[in-house]
Amino acid sequence: MWILLVIVLLIPVVYFGYLMSKLDQFLAGNALRIDGSKTSYSAIVLGKTDLAKQVTTLLESKGVRVLALNEPFLFEKDKDLRYMFALSDKDADNIVLCKIGKKVYSIETMIGICNDRRNENMFISEGILYKLDEGITAQMLCQAVLQGVEISS
Repeated sequence: MWILLVIVLLIPVVYFGYLMSKLDQFLAGNALRIDGSKTSYSAIVLGKTDLAKQVTTLLESKGVRVLALNEPFLFEKDKDLRYMFALSDKDADNIVLCKIGKKVYSIETMIGICNDRRNENMFISEGILYKLDEGITAQMLCQAVLQGVEISS
């Protein structure tokens, strides 16, 4: 009886340990790496949208090094990151990147685009500064993040 109870209790613990070791292997295997370069970036811009391309161009013209991403999980752990622009056409990706940036990399200066007004509450509940993707320009986003200028939704 005791042996059966120990086995039943031990299986979930062993399985959890196995899953955690697989996660550690995944992360150690450069899962968060874009490339092997040692270049340090100051800003992340997520998205393939025209707005993301315009923000990237504008930041680079101001001398800010930019890491352009298409997926929210593909960036190096040891980068010097100061600004984040989550501008993909998927609200879930924008929220995930902002949460990773805030919790893991301590990036406080960021903004996300809310593409669907129905998802606005998710941005609010997660405490993410966001703007609705209606008439927002690259210039407005850069001013909001780099200079702290308030823009209206």
